[in-house]
Amino acid sequence: MSSIRRSNRALRHFRTALQHLAPTRTSPGFPHLIDHITHLAATSGPGSDLWTEIAADCQRDLAGLSLGKGTLAQAVEWETLKLQGRLGATPATTRTSSVPLFRDRHVHIGTLIRLWRRVALDTETWLAEQGHDTLLDVGPWGGFNFVLEHDGYTRMPFARLTLAVGSLSGTPLEEAGGPFFHHLLPRYRAELQAAGVAFPDEWQWQFPKHDQAGRLTELSGTHYLPDHTYERRTFIKVRLSRACETVEEMTLQDLLPLLERLHFTTDWDLYREQTQHVDARFDLQDFLSLNHVVEGVYHRSASEERLLNEIKDAYRGAVRTPKVLYTYLDSVIRSGWVENLYWALAEAALGVKRYQRAVSFDREVCPQIPPRLLIPIRRHLQNYHAGLSAVAPAPAEVTV
Repeated sequence: MSSIRRSNRALRHFRTALQHLAPTRTSPGFPHLIDHITHLAATSGPGSDLWTEIAADCQRDLAGLSLGKGTLAQAVEWETLKLQGRLGATPATTRTSSVPLFRDRHVHIGTLIRLWRRVALDTETWLAEQGHDTLLDVGPWGGFNFVLEHDGYTRMPFARLTLAVGSLSGTPLEEAGGPFFHHLLPRYRAELQAAGVAFPDEWQWQFPKHDQAGRLTELSGTHYLPDHTYERRTFIKVRLSRACETVEEMTLQDLLPLLERLHFTTDWDLYREQTQHVDARFDLQDFLSLNHVVEGVYHRSASEERLLNEIKDAYRGAVRTPKVLYTYLDSVIRSGWVENLYWALAEAALGVKRYQRAVSFDREVCPQIPPRLLIPIRRHLQNYHAGLSAVAPAPAEVTV
């Protein structure tokens, strides 16, 4: 029953979102298109790609209508893709995995994602019962992807578990957490404790963000584990945004300004002098994370791919040595990899080709990330995480 109510919420929000998209010059057939997509969504089987059913009609009728930094066709595709993900996120698809969450302090990301979906769906259902009509989109903040082994476990031992949660703007949020956190965090803690990570139910409310009207739009509940230091960060974080509906938007808002900063850095000697080694290491890590997030948009060269794999292996420990760290950072800069990625994303987001003009991701893209950039990223990450969830190595002894 809860899955039916969730589907109804998703369909209602989809219809409302499309109605708000429609400019006054839209063809008279646009309301019928909304009805058609809604009907397809309500009657199609699990795993159906709704966009393939309507792509030809949308491209014919809507691709010529500009909207924001793209077209109305792209905006409809993005809303359809979000709807498809929401309809597919039911309890039946998030059954408990037989793969241990931890193996010698390494985390199986497919199992972790299923855990997140389970507690998020439970929380969403509870919020609906309290009268809060919302939808949650959950996933890892970008930093896990680049450190995975082929069996789905992380290369590096347990460090940061950051659950990113995108949600509708009406999701209740307060300076001291609010209903979402007060329901989800105890359940999340219980799941982690069952997997072998025991910690007190004590959370810090951190990193609040507000919109121009002063409304709270984002907050994190964080628990720092006893061995946490600035150098070796071990914490558990749940980060909720009601300014972003999807995790991809949250990740890009963080990582695109980093790419911009690296691209416009011209004095690397000064960078070394003014940047702590640990911060330089996380800059490099986040750059690699961004590469994995945008694989649906940017295709690395053979030399970039080789360098990526070398750096991945170095994150087992060697990269903690400043000489190793800066050798790889220098290689990334000299190779033109940062510049290549910058211009590929500038064109994907804004249609600005290499050297036409400078692009500010922070000012031009992050305030309203265009569907033309989000669509291939979400499709890539959905396939990537589905693949992780399918990995099932032989059960191993769990030590945390």
